Amino acid sequence: MASLQRFMGVGKNPAYDEALVYYEAERYSDAIPLFERALKESDDPTVQKLAQAYLAESYAKVGYKRINQGDWQRAYTYFTMATDYAPQYADWWYQAGYAAYKQGQYEDALRALQKATEVNPSFARAWFLTGLTQYALGQRDRGIETVRRWVVQLGLNPVDFERAMQLYQKAQVSQMCQELEKLLQSAEDNYAEYIRWGDEAYQRGDLQTAEACFRHVLNARPNYADVRNRLGVVLTALGRDEEAVDQFISAIRINPRYVEAHINLAITYYELGYAEQAKAHYQQVLEIDPNNRVALDALQKLAA
Repeated sequence: MASLQRFMGVGKNPAYDEALVYYEAERYSDAIPLFERALKESDDPTVQKLAQAYLAESYAKVGYKRINQGDWQRAYTYFTMATDYAPQYADWWYQAGYAAYKQGQYEDALRALQKATEVNPSFARAWFLTGLTQYALGQRDRGIETVRRWVVQLGLNPVDFERAMQLYQKAQVSQMCQELEKLLQSAEDNYAEYIRWGDEAYQRGDLQTAEACFRHVLNARPNYADVRNRLGVVLTALGRDEEAVDQFISAIRINPRYVEAHINLAITYYELGYAEQAKAHYQQVLEIDPNNRVALDALQKLAA
Protein backbone atom coordinates (compact mmCIF):
# COMPACT_ATOMS: atom_id res chain seq x y z
CA MET A 1 0.00 0.00 0.00
CA ALA A 2 1.58 3.26 -1.12
CA SER A 3 0.50 5.04 2.01
CA LEU A 4 1.93 6.55 5.18
CA GLN A 5 -0.73 4.67 7.18
CA ARG A 6 1.10 1.40 6.60
CA PHE A 7 1.18 -0.21 10.05
CA MET A 8 -1.34 1.80 12.06
CA GLY A 9 -3.57 -1.26 12.68
CA VAL A 10 -0.88 -3.64 13.94
CA GLY A 11 -1.57 -5.24 17.32
CA LYS A 12 -5.30 -4.58 17.29
CA ASN A 13 -6.55 -7.79 15.66
CA PRO A 14 -4.76 -11.18 15.28
CA ALA A 15 -6.27 -11.93 11.86
CA TYR A 16 -5.17 -8.52 10.58
CA ASP A 17 -1.64 -8.99 11.92
CA GLU A 18 -1.34 -12.42 10.32
CA ALA A 19 -2.78 -11.17 7.05
CA LEU A 20 -0.26 -8.32 6.97
CA VAL A 21 2.62 -10.81 7.31
CA TYR A 22 1.30 -12.75 4.32
CA TYR A 23 0.82 -9.52 2.39
CA GLU A 24 4.39 -8.40 3.03
CA ALA A 25 5.57 -11.84 1.86
CA GLU A 26 3.52 -11.34 -1.35
CA ARG A 27 1.28 -14.28 -0.45
CA TYR A 28 -1.83 -12.37 -1.41
CA SER A 29 -4.15 -15.34 -1.84
CA ASP A 30 -3.35 -16.35 1.75
CA ALA A 31 -3.81 -12.79 2.99
CA ILE A 32 -7.26 -12.30 1.44
CA PRO A 33 -9.34 -14.59 3.75
CA LEU A 34 -7.56 -13.22 6.81
CA PHE A 35 -8.24 -9.61 5.89
CA GLU A 36 -11.86 -10.61 5.29
CA ARG A 37 -11.96 -12.23 8.74
CA ALA A 38 -10.49 -9.09 10.31
CA LEU A 39 -13.26 -7.05 8.68
CA LYS A 40 -15.89 -9.32 10.24
CA GLU A 41 -14.28 -9.68 13.67
CA SER A 42 -12.97 -6.23 14.48
CA ASP A 43 -14.99 -3.16 15.39
CA ASP A 44 -11.87 -0.99 15.54
CA PRO A 45 -12.29 1.70 12.83
CA THR A 46 -8.58 1.74 11.96
CA VAL A 47 -8.47 -2.03 11.47
CA GLN A 48 -11.68 -1.86 9.47
CA LYS A 49 -10.34 0.83 7.15
CA LEU A 50 -6.90 -0.68 6.65
CA ALA A 51 -8.12 -4.27 6.30
CA GLN A 52 -10.48 -3.10 3.57
CA ALA A 53 -7.66 -1.22 1.82
CA TYR A 54 -5.25 -4.15 2.02
CA LEU A 55 -7.99 -6.54 0.91
CA ALA A 56 -8.57 -4.40 -2.17
CA GLU A 57 -4.83 -4.30 -2.92
CA SER A 58 -4.51 -8.07 -2.42
CA TYR A 59 -7.27 -8.73 -4.95
CA ALA A 60 -5.58 -6.31 -7.35
CA LYS A 61 -2.16 -7.94 -6.89
CA VAL A 62 -3.65 -11.33 -7.78
CA GLY A 63 -5.47 -9.66 -10.67
CA TYR A 64 -2.20 -8.33 -12.10
CA LYS A 65 -0.75 -11.84 -12.00
CA ARG A 66 -3.75 -13.14 -13.94
CA ILE A 67 -3.35 -10.32 -16.48
CA ASN A 68 0.29 -11.33 -17.00
CA GLN A 69 -0.82 -14.94 -17.46
CA GLY A 70 -3.52 -14.00 -19.97
CA ASP A 71 -6.20 -15.40 -17.65
CA TRP A 72 -8.68 -12.68 -18.58
CA GLN A 73 -11.75 -14.17 -16.90
CA ARG A 74 -10.20 -14.45 -13.46
CA ALA A 75 -8.36 -11.15 -13.91
CA TYR A 76 -11.70 -9.44 -14.51
CA THR A 77 -13.17 -11.12 -11.40
CA TYR A 78 -10.27 -10.07 -9.16
CA PHE A 79 -10.15 -6.47 -10.35
CA THR A 80 -13.92 -6.20 -9.97
CA MET A 81 -13.53 -7.39 -6.37
CA ALA A 82 -10.74 -4.88 -5.83
CA THR A 83 -12.91 -2.01 -7.06
CA ASP A 84 -15.79 -3.18 -4.87
CA TYR A 85 -13.59 -2.45 -1.85
CA ALA A 86 -11.74 0.56 -3.27
CA PRO A 87 -13.54 2.22 -6.19
CA GLN A 88 -11.19 5.23 -6.17
CA TYR A 89 -8.35 3.53 -8.09
CA ALA A 90 -8.58 4.31 -11.79
CA ASP A 91 -5.99 1.74 -12.83
CA TRP A 92 -7.98 -1.14 -11.29
CA TRP A 93 -11.04 -0.10 -13.26
CA TYR A 94 -8.82 0.07 -16.34
CA GLN A 95 -7.46 -3.44 -15.75
CA ALA A 96 -11.01 -4.77 -15.30
CA GLY A 97 -11.95 -3.07 -18.56
CA TYR A 98 -8.92 -4.48 -20.35
CA ALA A 99 -9.67 -8.02 -19.12
CA ALA A 100 -13.29 -7.68 -20.27
CA TYR A 101 -12.14 -6.31 -23.65
CA LYS A 102 -9.82 -9.27 -24.16
CA GLN A 103 -12.76 -11.63 -23.57
CA GLY A 104 -14.94 -9.78 -26.06
CA GLN A 105 -17.22 -8.54 -23.26
CA TYR A 106 -17.32 -5.03 -24.67
CA GLU A 107 -20.26 -3.67 -22.70
CA ASP A 108 -18.59 -4.71 -19.43
CA ALA A 109 -15.35 -3.20 -20.69
CA LEU A 110 -17.00 0.15 -21.45
CA ARG A 111 -18.64 0.27 -18.01
CA ALA A 112 -15.30 -0.33 -16.27
CA LEU A 113 -13.46 2.14 -18.50
CA GLN A 114 -16.11 4.78 -17.86
CA LYS A 115 -15.45 4.38 -14.14
CA ALA A 116 -11.70 4.71 -14.77
CA THR A 117 -12.13 7.98 -16.64
CA GLU A 118 -14.59 9.31 -14.06
CA VAL A 119 -11.96 8.78 -11.37
CA ASN A 120 -9.18 10.22 -13.56
CA PRO A 121 -10.41 12.22 -16.56
CA SER A 122 -6.83 12.46 -17.91
CA PHE A 123 -6.31 8.69 -18.02
CA ALA A 124 -4.98 8.37 -21.60
CA ARG A 125 -4.72 4.56 -21.62
CA ALA A 126 -8.33 4.21 -20.50
CA TRP A 127 -9.56 6.63 -23.15
CA PHE A 128 -7.54 4.91 -25.88
CA LEU A 129 -8.95 1.51 -24.90
CA THR A 130 -12.41 3.08 -24.74
CA GLY A 131 -11.97 4.01 -28.40
CA LEU A 132 -10.93 0.46 -29.31
CA THR A 133 -13.94 -0.89 -27.43
CA GLN A 134 -16.33 1.53 -29.09
CA TYR A 135 -14.96 0.42 -32.43
CA ALA A 136 -15.41 -3.26 -31.51
CA LEU A 137 -19.05 -2.52 -30.61
CA GLY A 138 -19.67 -1.12 -34.09
CA GLN A 139 -19.33 2.55 -33.13
CA ARG A 140 -16.54 2.89 -35.69
CA ASP A 141 -16.36 6.62 -36.36
CA ARG A 142 -16.73 7.42 -32.66
CA GLY A 143 -14.09 4.85 -31.73
CA ILE A 144 -11.55 6.18 -34.23
CA GLU A 145 -12.20 9.74 -33.06
CA THR A 146 -11.67 8.75 -29.40
CA VAL A 147 -8.47 6.87 -30.17
CA ARG A 148 -7.04 9.68 -32.30
CA ARG A 149 -7.73 12.26 -29.59
CA TRP A 150 -5.47 10.47 -27.08
CA VAL A 151 -2.50 9.44 -29.24
CA VAL A 152 -0.21 12.29 -28.13
CA GLN A 153 -1.16 12.08 -24.44
CA LEU A 154 -0.41 8.36 -24.49
CA GLY A 155 3.05 9.09 -25.85
CA LEU A 156 2.64 7.06 -29.04
CA ASN A 157 4.69 7.67 -32.14
CA PRO A 158 2.33 9.48 -34.58
CA VAL A 159 3.98 7.71 -37.53
CA ASP A 160 3.15 4.30 -36.03
CA PHE A 161 -0.39 5.43 -35.37
CA GLU A 162 -0.90 6.70 -38.92
CA ARG A 163 0.43 3.40 -40.23
CA ALA A 164 -2.35 1.67 -38.33
CA MET A 165 -4.85 4.16 -39.72
CA GLN A 166 -3.75 3.26 -43.25
CA LEU A 167 -4.95 -0.27 -42.55
CA TYR A 168 -8.32 1.23 -41.63
CA GLN A 169 -8.43 3.12 -44.92
CA LYS A 170 -7.71 -0.15 -46.72
CA ALA A 171 -10.61 -1.80 -44.85
CA GLN A 172 -8.16 -4.13 -43.10
CA VAL A 173 -10.11 -3.72 -39.90
CA SER A 174 -8.86 -6.72 -37.95
CA GLN A 175 -5.23 -5.87 -38.67
CA MET A 176 -5.81 -2.24 -37.66
CA CYS A 177 -7.28 -3.25 -34.30
CA GLN A 178 -4.34 -5.58 -33.67
CA GLU A 179 -1.86 -2.81 -34.46
CA LEU A 180 -3.63 -0.31 -32.21
CA GLU A 181 -3.72 -2.81 -29.38
CA LYS A 182 0.02 -3.42 -29.83
CA LEU A 183 0.62 0.33 -29.64
CA LEU A 184 -1.40 0.51 -26.43
CA GLN A 185 0.55 -2.39 -24.96
CA SER A 186 3.90 -0.90 -25.97
CA ALA A 187 2.98 2.30 -24.14
CA GLU A 188 2.29 0.32 -20.96
CA ASP A 189 4.86 -2.43 -20.68
CA ASN A 190 8.10 -0.59 -20.00
CA TYR A 191 6.66 1.77 -17.41
CA ALA A 192 4.64 -0.94 -15.69
CA GLU A 193 7.92 -2.78 -15.10
CA TYR A 194 9.55 0.29 -13.59
CA ILE A 195 6.56 0.81 -11.27
CA ARG A 196 6.79 -2.81 -10.17
CA TRP A 197 10.54 -2.49 -9.58
CA GLY A 198 9.94 0.70 -7.61
CA ASP A 199 7.32 -0.97 -5.43
CA GLU A 200 9.61 -3.92 -4.77
CA ALA A 201 12.54 -1.63 -3.91
CA TYR A 202 10.35 0.35 -1.50
CA GLN A 203 9.16 -2.82 0.23
CA ARG A 204 12.73 -4.03 0.82
CA GLY A 205 13.84 -0.57 2.03
CA ASP A 206 15.93 0.37 -1.01
CA LEU A 207 14.53 3.88 -1.16
CA GLN A 208 17.07 5.33 -3.60
CA THR A 209 16.25 2.68 -6.20
CA ALA A 210 12.52 3.19 -5.63
CA GLU A 211 12.92 6.93 -6.16
CA ALA A 212 14.92 6.38 -9.36
CA CYS A 213 12.30 3.98 -10.77
CA PHE A 214 9.38 6.31 -10.09
CA ARG A 215 11.22 9.34 -11.46
CA HIS A 216 12.04 7.40 -14.63
CA VAL A 217 8.33 6.84 -15.21
CA LEU A 218 7.43 10.45 -14.43
CA ASN A 219 10.04 11.79 -16.85
CA ALA A 220 7.98 10.24 -19.64
CA ARG A 221 4.54 10.24 -17.97
CA PRO A 222 4.37 13.40 -15.81
CA ASN A 223 0.59 13.10 -15.41
CA TYR A 224 0.69 9.66 -13.75
CA ALA A 225 -0.96 10.56 -10.43
CA ASP A 226 -0.43 7.20 -8.76
CA VAL A 227 3.33 7.28 -9.43
CA ARG A 228 3.55 10.81 -8.03
CA ASN A 229 1.84 9.56 -4.89
CA ARG A 230 4.28 6.64 -4.70
CA LEU A 231 7.24 8.98 -5.13
CA GLY A 232 5.87 11.22 -2.39
CA VAL A 233 5.75 8.27 0.02
CA VAL A 234 9.36 7.37 -0.82
CA LEU A 235 10.51 10.96 -0.32
CA THR A 236 8.80 11.04 3.06
CA ALA A 237 10.61 7.85 4.08
CA LEU A 238 13.86 9.57 2.99
CA GLY A 239 13.06 12.51 5.28
CA ARG A 240 12.47 14.90 2.37
CA ASP A 241 9.00 15.97 3.44
CA GLU A 242 8.83 19.25 1.53
CA GLU A 243 9.66 17.50 -1.74
CA ALA A 244 7.03 14.89 -0.88
CA VAL A 245 4.44 17.65 -0.44
CA ASP A 246 5.12 18.80 -4.01
CA GLN A 247 4.51 15.28 -5.33
CA PHE A 248 1.26 14.80 -3.39
CA ILE A 249 0.02 18.19 -4.57
CA SER A 250 0.86 17.27 -8.17
CA ALA A 251 -1.01 13.98 -7.82
CA ILE A 252 -4.08 15.84 -6.55
CA ARG A 253 -3.92 18.39 -9.37
CA ILE A 254 -3.98 15.53 -11.85
CA ASN A 255 -6.74 13.69 -9.99
CA PRO A 256 -8.56 15.94 -7.46
CA ARG A 257 -10.50 12.92 -6.08
CA TYR A 258 -7.38 10.93 -5.20
CA VAL A 259 -8.19 10.13 -1.57
CA GLU A 260 -4.88 8.48 -0.69
CA ALA A 261 -2.85 11.41 -1.98
CA HIS A 262 -4.99 13.81 0.08
CA ILE A 263 -4.41 11.68 3.19
CA ASN A 264 -0.67 11.40 2.57
CA LEU A 265 -0.46 15.15 2.01
CA ALA A 266 -2.40 15.82 5.22
CA ILE A 267 -0.12 13.51 7.22
CA THR A 268 2.98 15.18 5.78
CA TYR A 269 1.64 18.68 6.39
CA TYR A 270 0.97 17.71 10.01
CA GLU A 271 4.52 16.36 10.41
CA LEU A 272 5.85 19.67 9.04
CA GLY A 273 3.77 21.59 11.60
CA TYR A 274 1.08 22.85 9.22
CA ALA A 275 -1.98 21.68 11.12
CA GLU A 276 -4.48 23.90 9.30
CA GLN A 277 -3.37 22.66 5.89
CA ALA A 278 -3.58 19.09 7.15
CA LYS A 279 -7.08 19.72 8.43
CA ALA A 280 -8.14 21.19 5.08
CA HIS A 281 -7.08 18.08 3.20
CA TYR A 282 -8.74 15.72 5.66
CA GLN A 283 -11.91 17.73 5.10
CA GLN A 284 -11.49 17.33 1.34
CA VAL A 285 -11.20 13.57 1.87
CA LEU A 286 -14.57 13.61 3.63
CA GLU A 287 -16.13 15.51 0.74
CA ILE A 288 -15.08 12.61 -1.48
CA ASP A 289 -15.55 9.77 1.03
CA PRO A 290 -17.77 10.93 3.95
CA ASN A 291 -17.16 7.73 5.96
CA ASN A 292 -13.37 7.72 5.68
CA ARG A 293 -12.25 6.66 9.15
CA VAL A 294 -8.66 7.88 8.77
CA ALA A 295 -9.85 11.43 8.03
CA LEU A 296 -12.58 11.34 10.68
CA ASP A 297 -10.18 10.15 13.38
CA ALA A 298 -7.50 12.65 12.35
CA LEU A 299 -9.91 15.59 12.41
CA GLN A 300 -11.14 14.53 15.84
CA LYS A 301 -7.56 14.53 17.13
CA LEU A 302 -6.80 17.88 15.50
CA ALA A 303 -9.88 19.39 17.16
CA ALA A 304 -8.87 18.15 20.63
